[in-house]
Amino acid sequence: MQALAAQLNQAHPTGSVGHSAPAVRVEEAYDQYAGSYDVLDSGAAADALGFPELRRELIAGAHGRVLELAVGTGLNLPLYRPGQLESLSALDISAGMLQQARMRAQSLSNRLPVTFVKGDVAALPFEDAYFDCVLDTFSLCVFPDPAAAVREAARVLRPGGTLLLLEHQRSPFAPLAWYQDLTADAVAAMGKGCFWNQDVAGLLNTAGLHVRRKKESLGGLIVLLEAERVT
Repeated sequence: MQALAAQLNQAHPTGSVGHSAPAVRVEEAYDQYAGSYDVLDSGAAADALGFPELRRELIAGAHGRVLELAVGTGLNLPLYRPGQLESLSALDISAGMLQQARMRAQSLSNRLPVTFVKGDVAALPFEDAYFDCVLDTFSLCVFPDPAAAVREAARVLRPGGTLLLLEHQRSPFAPLAWYQDLTADAVAAMGKGCFWNQDVAGLLNTAGLHVRRKKESLGGLIVLLEAERVT
């Protein structure tokens, strides 16, 4: 199990921040990490765990006005289907990450209708009910206040809009969940702030989002979720 935790964190590195870190520390950490992020986040470990396929499956559902939270270096940008998008807003707290994402967008053969925005997921700089779809991959575990991020995502979704998430979660299998709880702090330190035992579906329910689809992988350690804002 320790080997799996290490592989998960190698496949999904994050900035050196935890849930209690203020936004300014998050920004500074990711600025420093931007230049080397892709080497770790899209390598052999991610491929072995099936992350590229899960990303493609998730992003195939993006449509209309789309907001991607914590876009990072833009690893998801090549996976969007321009014909399904009215617009794409790509948000990150790190200017360094956004610079890398802009370069990736410019290299794409099919240019996306993308606007890059520097901002905090806990206080999104968008009006209520603006987006048809909000999307995030493997970032909820490192947000300083994940509940606030989910509430903000719900706020900017139109009624009937879709939240698409691919995240680490607390496994539904009791032995795995016990081990995750036992090792959460150590794994976060090893994974630069990723708490891998969150109740992601619970966060969505608390924010008033209805889970329409849930697909679990790797013994329930990874979850793909499609949720709807119902009011």
